[in-house]
Amino acid sequence: MMRRGIRSSLRALPRRDRWHMLQEYAVGESNQEEFRKLRVRDGQVTTLVESTSSTPTKAIDWAAWDSRISNKEVLGCLKSFHEQQSVLLETVLKEDHSASIKKQTEGWELFDAAVTSCQKSVEKSEQILQNGARALWISFQNPPISMLSQSEWLDADQYWQAFVEKHHFYHNHLLSAVEDPESKDYDAKTKADLKKRWETFDGRGTTRQNNKLLYQRPSFEYYDVFRGPLIEHMIFYLTKTGGDARTFPEMMPTKWYAEIYDIRFKLYNVLQRRKRQVHEASWSREAFHDFHPHDLEHDGEAYYSKLIAKESVATELCAGRLMGNFILFSDAYVPVQSGTGFYRAIQMDGGKGTFFSLGSDVHCLFYKPGGGVELSTPDPVECFQALADHAAMTGRKFEAGYATAFEAFTEVLASRKEGLGGNWFTAPGESSKDAFMRRLKKSDPAYDIYAAYAEEHEERWKAAKALSMDEAIAQMPEIERKYQIECEEYSSVLFGVNDEMAAAGKLEQEQLAKLGDVGELEGKLSSGEIVAISPSGSLMEVGEVSKALDEIDSIRDKTVDMVMATKLPALEKRK
Repeated sequence: MMRRGIRSSLRALPRRDRWHMLQEYAVGESNQEEFRKLRVRDGQVTTLVESTSSTPTKAIDWAAWDSRISNKEVLGCLKSFHEQQSVLLETVLKEDHSASIKKQTEGWELFDAAVTSCQKSVEKSEQILQNGARALWISFQNPPISMLSQSEWLDADQYWQAFVEKHHFYHNHLLSAVEDPESKDYDAKTKADLKKRWETFDGRGTTRQNNKLLYQRPSFEYYDVFRGPLIEHMIFYLTKTGGDARTFPEMMPTKWYAEIYDIRFKLYNVLQRRKRQVHEASWSREAFHDFHPHDLEHDGEAYYSKLIAKESVATELCAGRLMGNFILFSDAYVPVQSGTGFYRAIQMDGGKGTFFSLGSDVHCLFYKPGGGVELSTPDPVECFQALADHAAMTGRKFEAGYATAFEAFTEVLASRKEGLGGNWFTAPGESSKDAFMRRLKKSDPAYDIYAAYAEEHEERWKAAKALSMDEAIAQMPEIERKYQIECEEYSSVLFGVNDEMAAAGKLEQEQLAKLGDVGELEGKLSSGEIVAISPSGSLMEVGEVSKALDEIDSIRDKTVDMVMATKLPALEKRK
């Protein structure tokens, strides 16, 4: 009987011969042979099952099993279990299950109640869905908070009145599960937190809250908190007016703030374009603007302090080099230190002017144009453009961000002409020396140096010697040779005095030394990836480059020591 039940359940399963169609997916002779043997075995099993299904089921011969099994207890348990299961199955099969189901008439009210409850739940869900859709539509149609007006429909809507009044409480940091924004405890917590932030931010330990908004504070307190805008506005003011920091106004004209914003956006337009090019080319995770630290919030002050100090040192060294040959303040003459400069000077008036020499120790000649040619103070923008063109033509180029800032600086300088009668550096009838010394503070550490230079400059020009054209031409080769030496020594002084440039130069020197150690320097010089030029203008070999790298430190230190030990006679007189 159990076997009959098993056979009936097997009929519900898929037919066995359906898997025979899988033979199409057997690839290769070996796989096809295995599949063929599998079908043969399946056919044998099927034949055996069909041959035995027609014969009646044989009863178990317990006497035969009793003679074979020695453990009579186990055999007795199996026999009794088989008899019980057989009786149970026979009883179940004899019962009329359909009649017993028809007799069951109780319990249907529970099913009906469940159906009714489900219908109510569905109705409630549809109502919630409709209300949610209606709320979303209303929220979408509502104007933003910035467009709300209390003079129109807001007066008639108490809900939106309360929303506007309490909107500043609803932020992401509000722990709404345990905090009530309308409670006194929350107000006290907010006030305590505000005082803590104020003391930390302001740094004065004050608890007065009547002046907590920055736009309500005096400008000097605003600048005391925000040093960045102070430096930005101060640089613009000094560049725009040429005045003194002590006369920095409480509020600059509104037009000046607009100019500052225009310059800032112009600069960031260039920096952002550069950043985008680098970012898209490298596919890096993050990129940064040129002339910006990676962490502006924490490292910005230190970074820009170093940048300003670097530019200040470079400016002082440049002024010192001009002072070395008395070029500074000689604005009525054309300084000549090379053959090219000599040729361009005489082209101004066809050689009608006069050359002057300030002494054999001054490696420069000065040309005074004749024929009614008057030298005027050059325009700052034109000076920058000439400098940028010279750098580009000599194989060098300003960085895009630096060039943009430099050009904006010269444009602000040129804007002084509107208030100074066409001048941007000097007042009408004032010399460049007087204008420079007028602006220089007496408390400046370098004031005595500039004052001594101004006195010596005046003495030198009183004793200046006029030269004929032949004498000037004869002196030019020696002056140009000494000028070339000055250029080389100036580079040594620049990288020896300025810490920032010295660190950058030291890093590049170490990189070149490592390339020489691993044997890659010669290949880079041969391929043109690195170009080394000797003082004579010829290309250097790898041996010469290695020798120059070994000697650069000693040469630089000797040059710096020699320059720092030089004493100015005019400065000694003032002591």
